[in-house]
Amino acid sequence: MKNSALRENAGIDAATATASQPRVSAIKRIVPLLGLLIGVQATAATAIHVNQLGFAPQADKLAVVTDSTATSFEVLRADNGQSVYRGELGAAAAWKASAETVKLADFSTLTAPGEYRIKVDGAAPSDRFVIGADTYRKLNAAALKAYYMNRAGIALETRYAGVYARPAGHMDDKVLVHASAASKDRPEGSTITSAKGWYDAGDYNEYVVNSGISTYTLLAAFEHFPAYYAKQNLNLPESGNGLPDILNEALWNLDWMLTMQDPHDGGVYHKLTNKTFDAMVMPDQAMKAPRYVVQKSTAAALDFAATMAAASRVFKAYEQQRPGLSARMLAAAEAAWTWAAAHPTATFRNPPDVRTGEYGDQHLDDEFAWAAAELYISTRNDDYYRAMKAEQTPATVPNWGDVNGLAWMSLAHHRARLTPLADRKLIASRIDGLAAALASTWKSSPYRVAMKDKDFVWGSNAVVLNQSMMLLQGYRLNGKVEYLDAAQSGLDYVLGRNATTYSFVTGFGARPPLHPHHRPSQADKIDAPVPGFLVGGPQAGQQDQADCPPYPAKLPATSYLDNVCSYASNEVAINWNAPLVYVSGALDELSKQKVDLAVLLRQEQLLQFDSFDNETALALGLKAVELARAAGQKVAVNVTRDGLVQFYHGMQGMTADHDNWIRRKSNLVNRTGHSSFYIHNEVKNAGGDIDALPGLDARDFAAQGGSFPLVVKGKGRIGTITVTGLPGSDDHALVVATLKAYLKIADL
Repeated sequence: MKNSALRENAGIDAATATASQPRVSAIKRIVPLLGLLIGVQATAATAIHVNQLGFAPQADKLAVVTDSTATSFEVLRADNGQSVYRGELGAAAAWKASAETVKLADFSTLTAPGEYRIKVDGAAPSDRFVIGADTYRKLNAAALKAYYMNRAGIALETRYAGVYARPAGHMDDKVLVHASAASKDRPEGSTITSAKGWYDAGDYNEYVVNSGISTYTLLAAFEHFPAYYAKQNLNLPESGNGLPDILNEALWNLDWMLTMQDPHDGGVYHKLTNKTFDAMVMPDQAMKAPRYVVQKSTAAALDFAATMAAASRVFKAYEQQRPGLSARMLAAAEAAWTWAAAHPTATFRNPPDVRTGEYGDQHLDDEFAWAAAELYISTRNDDYYRAMKAEQTPATVPNWGDVNGLAWMSLAHHRARLTPLADRKLIASRIDGLAAALASTWKSSPYRVAMKDKDFVWGSNAVVLNQSMMLLQGYRLNGKVEYLDAAQSGLDYVLGRNATTYSFVTGFGARPPLHPHHRPSQADKIDAPVPGFLVGGPQAGQQDQADCPPYPAKLPATSYLDNVCSYASNEVAINWNAPLVYVSGALDELSKQKVDLAVLLRQEQLLQFDSFDNETALALGLKAVELARAAGQKVAVNVTRDGLVQFYHGMQGMTADHDNWIRRKSNLVNRTGHSSFYIHNEVKNAGGDIDALPGLDARDFAAQGGSFPLVVKGKGRIGTITVTGLPGSDDHALVVATLKAYLKIADL
């Protein structure tokens, strides 16, 4: 088995950290011990653990109440203490990972925007949290901006970095070729340029293996949710250049990764590094020792190939901004694959004179599978699909040492555009099987997390977020709401619904980490750490205990220390921030699409008529057209009464195909008695296929939103109003808005 979180030789890094005497503020020197004491008291006193940022209105909303005899809870307005929700606490259950007895408070049906607290008898009110749209947009932006803050080879100017501005560090224009990387064309001691890239974690070195999964996850976030990132402005030096800022940031590292490939043979150097870790100083003060590229490895070549193949797809649409880049990336990916195929067992071990992070990986089947999958998607060459050995490749929660899950994640997203050779049923079963297993663990967990005891490893916070990322792939595939809810719980956990009471992202929540193991945050003379970084999180190993004050606890879920010495629980890393970016953005987007069937039923119950005639049908149709025009929408509108079309209008651009959609959606309403959007969501929530409804021919019935039953009170259903031309949810929204406007119903 691969050790998915352990970066070897981290103890050396810690020794360097504790031995150094950085020039930092007096507060930073004193607060670590105070923070330790405060943390112990907070854990003992705080009985209500909740996401300290908040929730989207339609999101699953849970809090954990610890060691309480109470049987009920209230949700209060934070400003005036008014009670807005009352509920019963769940049954008490013991969580072994924290040695707590806990009860769940479920307030998912509270959807009104606002700022709230939870109250339970015998406990102080919970931390404040918000219910509202785009709850995680600032978090997502900060998690992305953290990559900018960790850039190598560039000065961070005040206009982009604020108080965290700093001089440039590690220009890497004269990097030495280490003896382990020497070749005929690049002998030992020769120099190359290897500029840009991100500092990997708390240290100042750069590693291709960890860069691969980190950069890919950002690219996947953009591929899956392009509209979300298209409107994001991170205030980067490159902002406004025609590329979304998430791609601008990814490019900083992709450009560096390209320099790590030997152009003479396609092999990829494992890392760019000093021979030992730097002291706890700023980047510009840490450039005294020479930097080296070290040994080519199979893992580095394959992670590079996968990432570049994925990047070539994304940047194909931006040929004007970066001419030739997409083609260059794909060529580089194929060259790295060829090298890896010729060197299938070139595993990496640190040379005797190199003592920085190793990212050693002795099992390479997953890297071969991931690289093959990405190359297959990007080239449509069936040879790569065969090389993936899909039947032998499991779906697993990804980490830098096990990237099988990334292969299935990409295949699932692109499944509609794959060649006939691809086994689409296998792709779906791999994604759904993993999501179902994670959801099952989540359901049975007293804390409602998908984590088991074995998941509390080095970087446990990234484990829970990568679990959420794979749950979201299941939800995107088949719409099972429990997968979305379980994914939400993973983010809730890192934002405060955990046994430590910390929100594990710097700068966010009521109790964020103040002293991460991150050199710039410790050495920059700024009291607050760089915001937006996810710290590693609790795990019982305490590998740094020789260099740190005592941890407050030794249990897996509480063994956490907010101290710069704690590289085992409080370091930052680019691969840990990546799923934070993905999950926060995905939940912002997907929670908007989550539909409560009870809401749809209420629409059907309230949007009914006292009477209905031909004039009603005309007025209704015209109202729909009016609303569509006001919104700049192009649609076709149909109103049918007793089987007879009473109104039809197709706006410019509508075709006969839209008439067919109207017929099929209206047929579904007439058959089921429910809106077509209700049936759409009912089927998705049950994990069914909306294009294969049992007993219904897809040529005559369509489970897409846009058709709604017309009901006369006391008489029953007499017809349908149907809209088509927009996405199904928008078609449905237009119909509901039309009915509300005609019936003069303000709220449902």
